[in-house]
Amino acid sequence: MKFHCPNCNNKSDFLFKASDFNKGDLDKKFDYQRCPACHLIFLPEIPTDLADYYDDNYYEPYPPETFLKIAKKNLYQIQMIQKFVTSGRLLEIGPGKGIFAHVAKQAGFDVDVIEMSDLSCDYLSKVVGANVIQSDRPQDAIKILDKHDVIATWHNIEHLPDPWAFLDSAADNLAPGGILLIAAPNPDSFQFKVLGPKWTHLDPPRHLYLIPVEILIQRLKPLGLKCVMLTHNDRGGKYLNREGWQCYLMEKFSNRFSFDSNMPEWERKFWALFGFAFSLPLALWERTGSRGSAYTLILQKK
Repeated sequence: MKFHCPNCNNKSDFLFKASDFNKGDLDKKFDYQRCPACHLIFLPEIPTDLADYYDDNYYEPYPPETFLKIAKKNLYQIQMIQKFVTSGRLLEIGPGKGIFAHVAKQAGFDVDVIEMSDLSCDYLSKVVGANVIQSDRPQDAIKILDKHDVIATWHNIEHLPDPWAFLDSAADNLAPGGILLIAAPNPDSFQFKVLGPKWTHLDPPRHLYLIPVEILIQRLKPLGLKCVMLTHNDRGGKYLNREGWQCYLMEKFSNRFSFDSNMPEWERKFWALFGFAFSLPLALWERTGSRGSAYTLILQKK
């Protein structure tokens, strides 16, 4: 069956079938398409039971000590933003376990979040202290909010059924001089070219899209947003490089999967160390050009 690209409307080509390797469900296959014109990779038929692929562990809050430890490691995220905006209203889309929302609030921003999970919303409101809007349609929820100086989506846009409507709403909501930050898996990465359907950051069917960064830049330009920073090499990107090899090796040699909640902690640490050691010879290669597993893009509104 032929499908049309949701970005440019050209006819797309079948790319491959992929299983949910991250959860070890190898029986069901998901067909991904690729547009020959804009190179968007997408899942043309979104499962009607998509919510069932997000179990409780996906949103379970971290223990307090772990939460603060990860927050300290993620200070680089707010530091990237502070190069362009140092205060004001900040909106995060899909904050999940609330790490970045906490870091942003500690940095002095007034933090709004749009999240669909009941568990996350409760935690974000009571513990993080964010203003919570519960919705699974951020493109609509944004429309009822006042302007923001920062809108950030850390590895969430690939989960959205309609990222194009979200981009339009986000651009409209930004205050003049405000920034939109988008971090996402990189379909031009070295890992994806090597591992293909077994790349952990493909994450079918939760990742509905792999969006080349150039699509975002070109799509947002007519809406008054200009690229002011692009990196494939921030701290989060380096971690995802290591994690990609770790998860592939773990599945290949032990039949373990990255979302296996029954894995003993010692075994998880072993595979993390093994993946780190394996990734070292590739690190310099993956950290050059656009070969990294993820990108972080910042665009500023005129």
